[in-house]
Amino acid sequence: MINHEVEGLGWDLIGWDADDVAAHVTSMTRDEILRLNTLFPERGEDELLTTAVYPIAPERYAAIRNAVPRLEFKADLEYHIGGFRLP
Repeated sequence: MINHEVEGLGWDLIGWDADDVAAHVTSMTRDEILRLNTLFPERGEDELLTTAVYPIAPERYAAIRNAVPRLEFKADLEYHIGGFRLP
């Protein structure tokens, strides 16, 4: 069961370039994460994707865009998604 009451969290989809620079960052909402979380079976009980940073293989791009159509993936970047505590 997902705990919808967790406050103070944020999420980013980050595309890293060959120099390990965050070249493409997209902030995400809790609702978007809830639409995506089942696409990450490796998350275990981390239902809000907040306890780790999850790599996104290019094979997952289409499924992720189907769940959250506004998300974009740029060529030659390595993508990860993860949550963090807001200050």
